[in-house]
Amino acid sequence: MLLAVSRSGDADLIAHASRALIAADPRVWIALDVSARRNLWHWNRRTDTAARRLATGRPEPLEVLLSACHPDGFVREAAVAAISELDDVVVLPVLALRAADWVTEVRDRARGVCRQYFDRMPTEVVTVLAPVAFALQARQAGGWLGDALDGLLRNGPPEAMVAALAAEDRRTRRTAHVIALDAGRLDVDRMLRTATTDSHLPIRVMCAEAAIRAARAIGDHDVPRRLLASGTALVRAEAVRSLGAAGEVDPATGALADRSALVRATAQAIVRRAGADPADRYRALLAARQPPNPSVIAGLGEVGTHSDIDLLRPWLAHSSSRGRVEAVRALRRLGNTSPHLLLPLLTDPVSSVTRQVALSLRRQAGTLDERSLRLLLDQPHPLHVRTAACHLLRAHGTWTRVSVDLHLIDDPVPAIRAAARSDLGNWLARDAATTYSFPDGARADELTALLTDHEAVLGPHQTHLLRFHLGLTR
Repeated sequence: MLLAVSRSGDADLIAHASRALIAADPRVWIALDVSARRNLWHWNRRTDTAARRLATGRPEPLEVLLSACHPDGFVREAAVAAISELDDVVVLPVLALRAADWVTEVRDRARGVCRQYFDRMPTEVVTVLAPVAFALQARQAGGWLGDALDGLLRNGPPEAMVAALAAEDRRTRRTAHVIALDAGRLDVDRMLRTATTDSHLPIRVMCAEAAIRAARAIGDHDVPRRLLASGTALVRAEAVRSLGAAGEVDPATGALADRSALVRATAQAIVRRAGADPADRYRALLAARQPPNPSVIAGLGEVGTHSDIDLLRPWLAHSSSRGRVEAVRALRRLGNTSPHLLLPLLTDPVSSVTRQVALSLRRQAGTLDERSLRLLLDQPHPLHVRTAACHLLRAHGTWTRVSVDLHLIDDPVPAIRAAARSDLGNWLARDAATTYSFPDGARADELTALLTDHEAVLGPHQTHLLRFHLGLTR
């Protein structure tokens, strides 16, 4: 299609295609390279036309970039030579591809042309060529261009660095920030702005850490204070840690109820070093606000003792699903996983709550009432409730596990059906041979009936295997 667009002569159509290619993800260019090489050039007539136009004419940029994806190295090399005569940025990504070419002659020619473009249009190089170059770094010959771009950003014109710092591609932007921070080319305000606004987590974190280091060197505590409000947990944790190291405990006390476990752990360590018990603060917060912040419940579960169970138990009925999740998790950490308390939450309308309940009850699944759990397998219950009941029943015992899987193996809900088939297959592959007992009595009768009912679904081979491992005969 691109070849047809190039030869159409329609300036608007060509311009539209060029804009789309310039904005394309590096993965698109890598896929285009492979696809064109395998599918576009298998007709000799197309190859002859492309070679002739490269040798004698002035081909369109789109035609040149497609020729640069030719399976014949001579055609690719000729296309790279033609690229050196163009000033159209649409060819830059394919130039990056050829700079990592598997043929030495093509690769060397492409690298020479890259150097020309570094001098001619450095800004366009870092915004259009660099994303593909960094995506190719893992290839055998892919490291050269990444290193060359590193040199351009370190020693090239300032506008190249400016463009790279604002690039859409996160690899380009991250490389630029690493170099700029290492060279001391970003002021603290720029670091702070990036630490709070950049879309890429590693960039936010590295700028926050650099800003804190720069502020610490001059005794400025305002910078980490400003970062306490960051939306990134790693940044908040670093700000709390930095202020704590400077002797400021109040920020850590305030961060004890942070939503992030990482920030809470950092704050808890600082409060302990200051000679206080963070659990006391959590107990006070728990009493001060009704209902409490879910993070307060989580924090008390992290640092509390068995004596705090009575304080946490009422919040299994927290109005917020996150509050209920944290209450279940906190009680589990403190050693209270009473089925009497937790089983009613197995039918909670929020899936994250039922997952935590199932996790808490799993170790004692064998003591739970199988009949009550089986009632939760029925269709009227939502998927997350049925899934939680499945997990507990499978942990109940071997024959319960097999029975439940057979019961659900043709369930109308795809997720339930797939999980049952997968688990039954896993049992046959991993556990059946070392299960040195057989079901008997009513359980054996139940499994016999289920195998008969589902033989069409299981197939004769799997049915035979199951009968053998279960010790059942017709």
